[in-house]
Amino acid sequence: MYWNHRVVDMSAENDGEPLFAIREVHYEDNGMPTGHGEPFVMATDIKGLKRLIAVMKKAIDQPVLTPEDFRGEAK
Repeated sequence: MYWNHRVVDMSAENDGEPLFAIREVHYEDNGMPTGHGEPFVMATDIKGLKRLIAVMKKAIDQPVLTPEDFRGEAK
């Protein structure tokens, strides 16, 4: 058994409206998908997913936030 991240079409779960999510997908040894985890990132189209991932990549270059940052204690 193994897993990876894949784009999953969730439109059926969204009343037929376009919705795509990146999810952790689990597979049997023969490569057949067996299930998936909760959505990690979602958008209404693939272009939107690409934009979100680009923004997320930029977050890695920013300072890490701590709980104190959210209480106005940051220096």
